[in-house]
Amino acid sequence: MRHFLYRTLFFLLITILIHGCMPRAGKESVPVGPDIRVLIDTIFDQDSLLFTGDYRLRSEEAEYEFGPRNREVKIRKLSGGIQIFNQNRNLLYRDHSPIILEPADPDGRFTFRGLTYTGTIILQFNDQNSVYMINLLNIEDYLKGVVPAEIPSYGEENLQAVKAQAICARTYALKKIQENKGKYFDITAGTMDQVYGSFDRHTPLADTGVEETRGMVITDQNQLATIYYHSTCGGRTEAGENIFKIEKTPYLSSLTDAIGDRFACASSPYFRWTETRTIDQIDSAFHVRFNRSYLKNQVTDTTLIRLDAQITRRSSSGRVEEMTISLGDTSISLNGYEVRRFLALPPAQFLKSNLFYIDRYNDSTLVLYGAGFGHGVGLCQFGALEMSRSGFQYYHILHKYFPTTVLTRKY
Repeated sequence: MRHFLYRTLFFLLITILIHGCMPRAGKESVPVGPDIRVLIDTIFDQDSLLFTGDYRLRSEEAEYEFGPRNREVKIRKLSGGIQIFNQNRNLLYRDHSPIILEPADPDGRFTFRGLTYTGTIILQFNDQNSVYMINLLNIEDYLKGVVPAEIPSYGEENLQAVKAQAICARTYALKKIQENKGKYFDITAGTMDQVYGSFDRHTPLADTGVEETRGMVITDQNQLATIYYHSTCGGRTEAGENIFKIEKTPYLSSLTDAIGDRFACASSPYFRWTETRTIDQIDSAFHVRFNRSYLKNQVTDTTLIRLDAQITRRSSSGRVEEMTISLGDTSISLNGYEVRRFLALPPAQFLKSNLFYIDRYNDSTLVLYGAGFGHGVGLCQFGALEMSRSGFQYYHILHKYFPTTVLTRKY
């Protein structure tokens, strides 16, 4: 009996020692990835910040606190510098070094132009005599504000598409960090890069999608892949080199969006569309671009003003690469994005896509029969959503739109 007791105690002691030496799961073991500098916006005159929680501004002279007792602070762009002030502070900076306000605790938040953010604030006077408002935060926290701004992030059936979007956004962001070392910021918060919807846009499903793919990226030959995505391809994606100034890339080739006997993005409201352009609207586009208007000229005779449009070249996916529009005695040739800009309504935006054909309704109206929304390169978001609802996993979705690439965990 005594021998049995000794042996039991011995094994118990060994078990305790083994488990005591094993690494324990906890926050410290979660890979965090790098920080990213996001240009939120530019201050040309004066703006303000509201703080929730304590923030600290450190300088060579002193450390200043902002928070419950100094909740609001004004930022004014001066000639050659920055002023930060409120009822308790009046700070002037003219050396053009970055001004950094750090949260004193992880739950610190700040509000800028009606949106709430987390992380560090960097104010940077720039060469355009304005002030960059930059948000420095961990890339995974950044992605939780990007994913729900880029793809519908609700409903468990959409989770695999949300995961695919998270991996695309992470790959894009990490590549921007590589490309923009030494610059004031890594990435912008708008459509020039990918939309960063701030802390306000977080959703439980997007948070899950980001967390469950933490550190995962798309690679090609052990390098970060060049990633693009868009709303709706209309049934066929576009080759990357036809839209962007990049070399021909196998995983960004034109491919069909079909799954089984249907197109994956057929449920998109932009899968098929019809728009008209009247002679008045075309004349307005001529006026915006060439400062020339036929309809505003004084009438001197009864000559018919000719309106015509001809598509002269298409890409392998069927998208319009070049077209000619004639109004009166003027004909212009449009290429690529110029087509979407010229035919846009309102003029400051873009036509839904370059995948369309034109018919003439009468002498004064053009009818555009189109498909898709966006440039058409890479991941089709509505296609990804349908694949997710049909039972595909995120890696199936990514392989569909980026064939020959490999999923890699970077951290």
